[in-house]
Amino acid sequence: MKKSASAFILKVVALYSFILLSYIFILPTNIKVKYGFFITFVISIVTIGISLTIYRFILTQLNIQGSSHEKNKKILESVIEISDSILTIENTHQLFQLILQKAVESIDDAEMGSLLILDDNNNLQYEALVGFDYEKFKNLYIKLEDSFLYKNNKRNTSKACIIRNVEEFDENTLDPNIYAKLQKANAFTTKAVICAPIKVDNKLYGIINVDSKNPNGFTDMDVAFMDYFSKQISTAIRNHELLDKMLYLLKYDRLTDIYNRYYFEEVFEALFKKAERYKETFSLVVFDLNNLKMTNDTFGHQVGDLLIKQFALGIKNNIRDCDILGRYGGDEFLGAFLYTDLETIEIIIEKINRHFEHHPLQVESACIYIEFSYGVAHYPTDACTMKALFKIADNRMYVHKQSHKIL
Repeated sequence: MKKSASAFILKVVALYSFILLSYIFILPTNIKVKYGFFITFVISIVTIGISLTIYRFILTQLNIQGSSHEKNKKILESVIEISDSILTIENTHQLFQLILQKAVESIDDAEMGSLLILDDNNNLQYEALVGFDYEKFKNLYIKLEDSFLYKNNKRNTSKACIIRNVEEFDENTLDPNIYAKLQKANAFTTKAVICAPIKVDNKLYGIINVDSKNPNGFTDMDVAFMDYFSKQISTAIRNHELLDKMLYLLKYDRLTDIYNRYYFEEVFEALFKKAERYKETFSLVVFDLNNLKMTNDTFGHQVGDLLIKQFALGIKNNIRDCDILGRYGGDEFLGAFLYTDLETIEIIIEKINRHFEHHPLQVESACIYIEFSYGVAHYPTDACTMKALFKIADNRMYVHKQSHKIL
């Protein structure tokens, strides 16, 4: 029986691996133009990692004595669905909600649940809920040392556990104010709960709870399944964070936290096409930081980097939400300002200048005042192509620099 089950599971693994590997080869055609080879490679590595994780998970399930085929199937399907979602899900909140939903669906007697994430102050904050009103929980936090997992397991946060008599447990454990808020949020319709740790890179990341209204709900086997489930979702969370980081670096300049050259060009192209279609106006501005070389020579490149960061932040904080800003390279930046004419853009630039006059970079005992040159090109009065607009703005920036005798 065990041999036939193993053969069946290995067929499932083979089929799923084939689908994943096929997806790897299909994926570049969909995103290569937008993201290039690097992100394709990263996604491929993550995808292979997911496949291996599922394989290890299935082998583990085969060793759980007395486990039912139906429960195995539920857990397996949940892990696969969560893993598949990593490439398409929009944010971590959605991922947490999906993880919790699948946990509640997979465990017998589970009717509700919560997923809490550990913050830097060792407080657990609610990030996902099933069967409860999120608005009543979103500002609540529980100290790690007051949590079910910590108290019941005597500080051992490495394994899942069952808590019964939930209200009594919380009344004896929690701060009275937190207990009252939980009571007001109808948290104590829960009579039994399985708590399982979520660990990422061997550190406690959060806790996932599945709840039952039946005080005798859940078995030791359910605890074992939640233990294994939580280990698999830890991998999914880590992979999602890795992918998020890679996608962020494809769009943003690491030093300044604004759009990099390539993503600015992509967004600017979309803006340009929209302006063409709807007869809108905008201004393209080339900014050039004047005193970077002198700063590098006098104070070193680390201070030069601080100057670049402060320059980018100063512009970003003094433009509108509808405008876009990107680092073109080195000390040169680009800004696209919607619905502007010559007078409007001069007002914006004057505002930026005043900001830098009052906010120099403080270094050791010196103040470095940020100065910049700029050039502006207006669409459609100056030019009607992106290339021509940039050339005009760049030339005007150079003339401005020369007229102020900036070396």
